[in-house]
Amino acid sequence: MPETDARIVIDRLLREAGWDPEDKSQVATEEATGDGRADYLLLDQRGRPVAVVEAKRFTVDPYSAKHRTLDYATALEAPFIFLSNGETHYFWNHAEADARQVEGFFTRHDLERLAALKLHRRPISSVPIPDTYVKQGEERTVRPYQKDALRAIDRALEGGRRKILIEMATGTGKTDVIALAMKRMFQAGLVERVLFLVDRIELAKQAKYDTFDEVLSDYPSVVLFGGRRSREGQIVVGTLDTIRSQLGPAGFSSGYFDLVITDECHRSIYGQHRYILTHFDAIQIGLTATPSVGQYAWVNETERQLVRNTYLFFQCWNAAEERGEPTFSYGILEGIRDRYLADYDIYLAQTRITLEGVEWDDVRYGTSDLERIVTSEDRNALMVSEFVEVEKKRDGHPRKTIVFAMTKNHAAQLTRFLNRHYPEFQGRYAEQITCDIPGVDRLIRRFKRELLPVVAVSVGMLDTGFDCPEIENLVMMRPTKSAILYQQMRGRGNRLCKTTRWGTELNKTSFLIYDFAGNVIRFNDPKFDPTKPLEPQPPRPPRPPGPEPPQPPQAPREFVTIPEGSVEDRFVERRIIEVGPEGLRVDARTYWDNFVDRASEMADDHPAVRRVKQGEIDVSDDELVDLEERLNTPEFYFNERNLRNATEQPFATLLDFLKAAFGLLRFPNREERIGQAFDAWIIDRNFDPDQARLLRMLKNQVVAGRVPDLGAFNQPPLRDHGGLGLAIKLFGEQSLKQVMDELSSGVFL
Repeated sequence: MPETDARIVIDRLLREAGWDPEDKSQVATEEATGDGRADYLLLDQRGRPVAVVEAKRFTVDPYSAKHRTLDYATALEAPFIFLSNGETHYFWNHAEADARQVEGFFTRHDLERLAALKLHRRPISSVPIPDTYVKQGEERTVRPYQKDALRAIDRALEGGRRKILIEMATGTGKTDVIALAMKRMFQAGLVERVLFLVDRIELAKQAKYDTFDEVLSDYPSVVLFGGRRSREGQIVVGTLDTIRSQLGPAGFSSGYFDLVITDECHRSIYGQHRYILTHFDAIQIGLTATPSVGQYAWVNETERQLVRNTYLFFQCWNAAEERGEPTFSYGILEGIRDRYLADYDIYLAQTRITLEGVEWDDVRYGTSDLERIVTSEDRNALMVSEFVEVEKKRDGHPRKTIVFAMTKNHAAQLTRFLNRHYPEFQGRYAEQITCDIPGVDRLIRRFKRELLPVVAVSVGMLDTGFDCPEIENLVMMRPTKSAILYQQMRGRGNRLCKTTRWGTELNKTSFLIYDFAGNVIRFNDPKFDPTKPLEPQPPRPPRPPGPEPPQPPQAPREFVTIPEGSVEDRFVERRIIEVGPEGLRVDARTYWDNFVDRASEMADDHPAVRRVKQGEIDVSDDELVDLEERLNTPEFYFNERNLRNATEQPFATLLDFLKAAFGLLRFPNREERIGQAFDAWIIDRNFDPDQARLLRMLKNQVVAGRVPDLGAFNQPPLRDHGGLGLAIKLFGEQSLKQVMDELSSGVFL
């Protein structure tokens, strides 16, 4: 493509960023300098140069034009430079750092704001680290390790790093630390706008209302969710899906934020979520409770790749030693040792059915079938009874407890059995907290702030990120092979707590894990060290002597409930150390058609739906909550999770689905979604043009349905453009294998 064609593309991209190339008060072209002519000169609102844009033909890496363009920018006194060939773009703040690849051009306001920041910036180390701060109405002391974390961030920033990874165990105050870091970065003039990304709306509200509103009271924050139009705020707190829906020409530009913070970043930097992070040319700080442990001895390959990709994204992977080197790390054992985290004990109890499976109606169900295709009410009732009996023998008040269940049906059954043991609470001792329960957010708040419910039975909603210091019991009835998830579940009990409940002074310094699923055996707990290989698991109880029983028929796949009183279960080991709750299946096309019909009906009598149908998106938080409750009925369970599954739109919000139902929004197809994820990966990995061109051909094969592997290079069209030999020449054999591993395990997820 000649340079003239590249300029056609560049003109379009400038317009998408809000520039008008035909308005010479905004964009001058062929601006003369002493040594030549600048292709484009972007001007601020006062007519002053703010950026030079150098255009190159498609086949030329625009990075190669750096030094010549620097002469133009110096002569024209423009603080910034863009280098572009219409497909690959670099932004260069040439007085402070090297050029870096970006997704596209910044808006006029972005560049004016960045230029103003340059005038007032000072070293962050010149801003004192405070000794105290106010949170939830009380003065808190900045702990020694928190000060160490702030100093580590200072060193990284002053060393020119733009990607920072902070690993701190659950309960050690990651959000407090990042709030203090943000405040000092604001005061130093390093940043003006911040994006705080979470993967659930509950965590967004928790960060804003529990931390930012007090610690950062001078810097207004807003929570965005539900697909609403972006609102002004120095700190924007949003879910990954909501922010993703607001990118592009009409939303947040690439230069809108100066700092992007990703909470629980190990869940957010792979697949199509990577597109959100690479969209913004900002300092990136990742927060995670996952420890820096180098070679993970206990994870499966998918999890190993996930962890490795996290370190790669934040540029802290030591390839020679195959381990991560985060900017700062403070783990659970350090927290317990320093008495900043609650210690814990374990009560392990496993039943015969848990260890051996169950036979019912001449069908043998294995252990992996439990709660997936079969449930034994006797087993669940026995485990609940064991928990209740142990609790009654302990001194003191009813203890706040999270029960980790496998499915909604499992959670409902456990909740029923728990309430049966405590009739004096009129069915309020335990509550099911799953995504299909109307008003589930209010239930979570009640569990956190009020005496009742005492027990929350959860499926996936309280495993990660949920902050309730009063938790004294964790009941694991959900087996997991994920060490990361196990650590997250365990972390729900880590926080210390002093309060008064049930007329008793609570001074929590420890908690108890009831493990009915064998997780602590799998991960060598107590105090398991994930860097060490797993020890052999204890043998299961031997079968009684006698001939091997004949093989029973294969288990059917429909869900089976074995009623209470049908198959006796007993404990063999005790020691201290979906659309809807019934798994209802609905055809995706029918499900969507029914949603469209329901949306049309609601447009007649629901003001918010009527406004959406008329093209307005000004919907209040209360109206969104009411909408969610009205749509999530037992008949169809219209909620974001099910609608995303039915439409294969993993990032759409409830308002997006309503707009699509009224024909006001077209969802991206699979090819477009893969393209966005791929482009984000290309930017992040900074491939040269020849490498990128070969990989783009590979992307087209993935769109067509092929799993990316080395064999793809020996198939047309890659075979006709040099094939595997060219790929090895461009990347090197080892690097090519690494690239293909990334593609197959993360980029196209």
